[in-house]
Amino acid sequence: MAINKMSKVTLRLKKYGYWVALALSIGVLSLVLALAATYAGTSNPDDPYVSVDPIEFAVPVSNSTVLKDYSNSALQYSNTLKQWEAHKAIDFAAAEGTDVYAVLDGTITEVSYTYLMGNIVKLDVGNGLIVVYKSLASDVPVEVGDVVKEGDVIGKVGNTAKSEASDGPHLHLETWLNNVNVDPNTYLDLGDK
Repeated sequence: MAINKMSKVTLRLKKYGYWVALALSIGVLSLVLALAATYAGTSNPDDPYVSVDPIEFAVPVSNSTVLKDYSNSALQYSNTLKQWEAHKAIDFAAAEGTDVYAVLDGTITEVSYTYLMGNIVKLDVGNGLIVVYKSLASDVPVEVGDVVKEGDVIGKVGNTAKSEASDGPHLHLETWLNNVNVDPNTYLDLGDK
């Protein structure tokens, strides 16, 4: 008797199982879409990782030209290293000693030096966004913990990055969003630079 009931259940599953699975899938998908619609567009303005307005940087160096633009996939030739490589920054060429400005209000989180990238300043501007200034001249006027306003001088153009030494004096500017390197052009309006 138990075998007979099992075979009936098995037959019904074989016959209607596809439709039951399809109905369950549609139900789950409907629930997910309803929840997504409910929470879409809601954000907490106090959440430091949620930006409600587009972020636009001030120009970091006056009277400069773009020496090398950001490139995540297209390779650019490095005259210093004699190799093709991605360039995940914008290099602004300017006279050595030209002031370098904070692109937004923020807090200095690092002032350091590395042989390859020279003098470095990291500026946390909130919303998970860090602006990194490299190849600065040696006399960096800011310290870790300093709170700066957009347009404050945070360094001077130098030629301290040994990995880009043959490019001459310039500012190497990177942007990092939630620890991922992103294109600074997203936040800059460089016009015809």
